[in-house]
Amino acid sequence: ITNALPGVDKVFGKDELVRKLLRCLNDEWEPKVRAIEESKDLTVMEIEELLGYVMTHEVKWNKKSTNLVEKKPQEERWKDIALKSTHKEEISSEDELEEED
Repeated sequence: ITNALPGVDKVFGKDELVRKLLRCLNDEWEPKVRAIEESKDLTVMEIEELLGYVMTHEVKWNKKSTNLVEKKPQEERWKDIALKSTHKEEISSEDELEEED
């Protein structure tokens, strides 16, 4: 999108593009966005540098979530549903008792 903007006579500065990109990230990214805004000078930051930070964070995030899933035992990952079962003989004997009452 940013590469096509000069074609329609719309030009943004580096800092405007960096800020717009940071604003486009969803709420899950808010801690990382704040960290970048507080620790880096956005007026001189290149888009490539910002994308590097974002991609690095995403890779670490995905790796961390994958490790958490792998560490859980198989039993904890799946929920089991226990159903009460009865034998056919028990059902018929219960029916007979109800009929006698």
